[in-house]
Amino acid sequence: MAAPPPPPPALPDDVVVEEILLRLPPDDPGCLFRASLVCKAWRNAVSHPRFRRRYIGLHRHRAPPVLGFLHDWEDGGIPDFFPTTASPFSLAAPDRRFWRPVDCRHGRALFLSDRRQETQELLLWEPITGARRGIPVPAAFRCQWPAAAVFCTADWCDHRDCAGGPFGVVFLFAGEQDRHVVTSACLYSSETGTWGKLNSRQDEFTMEFQNHSSVLVGRSLLYFLSDGGTILEYNLDSGVLAVLDRPPDDYGRGRQRFNLMLAEDGGLGVAEAIDFQLILWKREASDGTDARWVLSRIVDMDSFFDPVTLAPVLGFAEGANAIFVKIIYSLFMVELQSEQAKIVCSSPGFCNLIPVVGFYTPHSRLQVPGGEHHSPAPWLKQLGRGGQQGVWEEKSLEWAQVLFDEGCMAINEKDLAYTADCFRHVLEIRVRHYGGLAPECANTFYHYGGALLCKAREAANRSGTNLRGKGQTDGNMTGDGDDSDLDLAWKMLNTARVIVAKSPEKTMEKVNILNALAEISMTRDNLSYLSYHVLGW
Repeated sequence: MAAPPPPPPALPDDVVVEEILLRLPPDDPGCLFRASLVCKAWRNAVSHPRFRRRYIGLHRHRAPPVLGFLHDWEDGGIPDFFPTTASPFSLAAPDRRFWRPVDCRHGRALFLSDRRQETQELLLWEPITGARRGIPVPAAFRCQWPAAAVFCTADWCDHRDCAGGPFGVVFLFAGEQDRHVVTSACLYSSETGTWGKLNSRQDEFTMEFQNHSSVLVGRSLLYFLSDGGTILEYNLDSGVLAVLDRPPDDYGRGRQRFNLMLAEDGGLGVAEAIDFQLILWKREASDGTDARWVLSRIVDMDSFFDPVTLAPVLGFAEGANAIFVKIIYSLFMVELQSEQAKIVCSSPGFCNLIPVVGFYTPHSRLQVPGGEHHSPAPWLKQLGRGGQQGVWEEKSLEWAQVLFDEGCMAINEKDLAYTADCFRHVLEIRVRHYGGLAPECANTFYHYGGALLCKAREAANRSGTNLRGKGQTDGNMTGDGDDSDLDLAWKMLNTARVIVAKSPEKTMEKVNILNALAEISMTRDNLSYLSYHVLGW
């Protein structure tokens, strides 16, 4: 009797793990992020560019998922990026108190700085990599509520994994010029770093673009919708700016009742929600005639919505073929292909949503912006009033714990910059929920301050100086340690001291905080301040 064939050789463990991780669902990106926290080997695996290429290739048969949306609701209790996924997930979006989201497409989101600033500018942000790039606004821009659109310009790209390549931006605005109302548009190229020719047209009235984002049809036509319902077409090839007629007003639509979208055939479409029906229009060209609007489809919503008479369409997710509809005090996402709907949140405050669509894989490190607009100091007072109630609140607290654990792992690996970034985000979330001086935040203030102190100490050691900025072999040498880290560390640790001072049982916490404050004070030759303000507890 012949011997049985030998068993096939076992696959290496890392290969087996990668094959399993590749099959995690793209519409629940929190699964991949949590997998990256298991160990360093798993984190390196899922953050490798090869893994991302294979992950997107394996799921190429499906549309990119909607990860969440950016919004313009001025409420400090709502995160800047609002996830629509099943499990906790977050992206370090620019602070909307300083940046208003205006568009998102091809792996890039576009923001306009606050109009109250003396000089406005645009900010490009890649949600997956965290990369940021500033763009000046056109010199002729003078109005308050412009529109802008971003898109990939790489000929070879299929736009399923756009990042870091060439891109373009169209900027559209209206204003008065020589006693005439003029609407203007111009094109920015990342390859030249300059704005092109300004193309203008005279109109009867000034248009504002606050409540709607753009739609890209093919590779050459961009469409914008003004707050008053005017549809504008910008041709990327010719630079021609034109106004289009609206669909027939058979349903008595009003302001903000409809929005632009891509039709099923890839052309321009319009979606409007009337009563409990979703009316879909498409713009169709006939032989020898101008293009006209035709009714494409009617989706009955009474099966998943309560009958209502007002349901504004707040956004369309390009690539995912989904729209966001506001029903009374709830926000729903409707997948047009399956006609399935799910509630995203219960909140009345959203006016314009910018969906973020794409395949998420953990980057090598969480990219967190620095600079004055992103330090914790400005938001502590604004966010220290407790969070809003809703689905996002529970997810945010879960996400905070995930980031806290990630920060603790990173400090063990001596990755102090990333540690500080993690604890900063944890602090932001917990302050939003509990309040600035809540006992639940004391430990986070302490960890964030301690991470900043360690980061400053490491920078001083690399430069051959001590934390006082003096050379370890030459007392007259000037070091380049980061004073801003030390200053912020003092503020965080001192806040932790104030909180735990009210708890007589937290003896060891007080000792740890006092030791850290003492180290900072000695670096600044400021022991008298320490003894007066701290030892009195």
